[in-house]
Amino acid sequence: MVSRGIDLALVRGPGPRSGYGRLVLPPLGLLSIAAAAEMGGWRVAVVDAPGEGLSQADFLERLRTLRPFAIGLTGMTPMREQIARDISATRHLCERLVLGGVHATRFQDRALAEFKDLDALVIGEGDHSICELLSYWAGGERGLPPAGVLIRGEELRPAEAPTDLDALPFPARHLVSHHRYRYVFQTRPRFTTMVSSRGCPFRCTFCDKTVSGSAWRARSANNVVDELEEIRYRFDIGSVCLFDDNFTLRRKRVVAICEEILRRGLDIHWKCEARVDGVDRELTRLMAAAGCKTIAFGLESGNQSSLDLLQKDQQVASARTAIQAAASAGIETVGYALVGIPGETPTSSRATLKLARETGLDFIQFSTLSPYEGTELFQQAQDSAWLRQTRVRNPADAEELRATLLAPGWSEKQLDRTLRQLYGGFYLRPGYLARQALRASRNGVLTPRARLGLELARWWVGRDRVAAAGSA
Repeated sequence: MVSRGIDLALVRGPGPRSGYGRLVLPPLGLLSIAAAAEMGGWRVAVVDAPGEGLSQADFLERLRTLRPFAIGLTGMTPMREQIARDISATRHLCERLVLGGVHATRFQDRALAEFKDLDALVIGEGDHSICELLSYWAGGERGLPPAGVLIRGEELRPAEAPTDLDALPFPARHLVSHHRYRYVFQTRPRFTTMVSSRGCPFRCTFCDKTVSGSAWRARSANNVVDELEEIRYRFDIGSVCLFDDNFTLRRKRVVAICEEILRRGLDIHWKCEARVDGVDRELTRLMAAAGCKTIAFGLESGNQSSLDLLQKDQQVASARTAIQAAASAGIETVGYALVGIPGETPTSSRATLKLARETGLDFIQFSTLSPYEGTELFQQAQDSAWLRQTRVRNPADAEELRATLLAPGWSEKQLDRTLRQLYGGFYLRPGYLARQALRASRNGVLTPRARLGLELARWWVGRDRVAAAGSA
């Protein structure tokens, strides 16, 4: 490796990455792997084309300048066309090419078969495996490949996922520029993401836990706030989204994190994801005092029978309580909901809209039910011949290739019309629009929210426009 430039370039190539106005989030997974490799003594770069606004030509020229021995990529199964483009574009610029992430972990043999230019896959969480893989290559590939690494033509030896997350380095945010990262719910000009725990013990049939698994592992409160402090003072970033699957799983830990933020006098805004049974009024008041500005809840449906079918293990009544608890503390609320759940109809799906409006939810994201390959729901839908390649597009989707679930009682046209009716029925209310515009103006986030509104409006009137129901 010494004769080359750097040891490892972790890359995200140019291409559509998000809906909602081409929002760009930091490549948190790549930054975490980069930090682990740096801690192991390797020379690492992160080339984030969307984050730097690089064209394809500029992206490739950057890699030519870096002259990496190895290039690492990541991606989920719906992004496999983007993965294929990145592999094809970068293969000639390195000696070794490795893929990690959900697709590599879930579909190991398939990934090696469809991406023939790959040399290796990193399976599961790659914090330790990446350093061992670089050492294996540097040592002339003698002996067995490292655990957690699948080399073409070799057997995979399973690796244990990290259990002491406090021992891992913070993501290598110094390797990227932050000025282009944008998120709908950021509340200050500079924004980033982080995770304070990994894994999820719940059994939702539509959820993919391929990489982090069901074992919930959490960082200590001090370690979490240390990273928030680094984000605020070293990188001058004031808005953070915590992308834990379930930040509020352990109430005691949330309390400890909030109290530590307050003890240090740390001025930082943050958003988190939570189950509806994970918050109460006392907790949301403390979270708000510690800088929490937004909580996103997985509502999924306003019908209890649908929640039970999805094995969500939550009650509709809990959603009402959680949203009201957050609102009482001045925290914005976001709901994620699914359209086309088996057993629902276009009419019964309006129960979710009713729930969102009655509780005063601030924002909602409706999505068609497009389960990821490998999930229990995907297998059920495949066995029942419910999966279809449709033209129905979720406004929040990026360049994704996911089959849509069309259960009995749903046609493609009905699904598209219902999706638009639900969005229109929530957002196209004069009173709601006025309240949100005033609130966004007061909070200094009018521009990103206006951009979101414009993007949604463009989608809503695009094809098969339907009349939105209701008014404020």
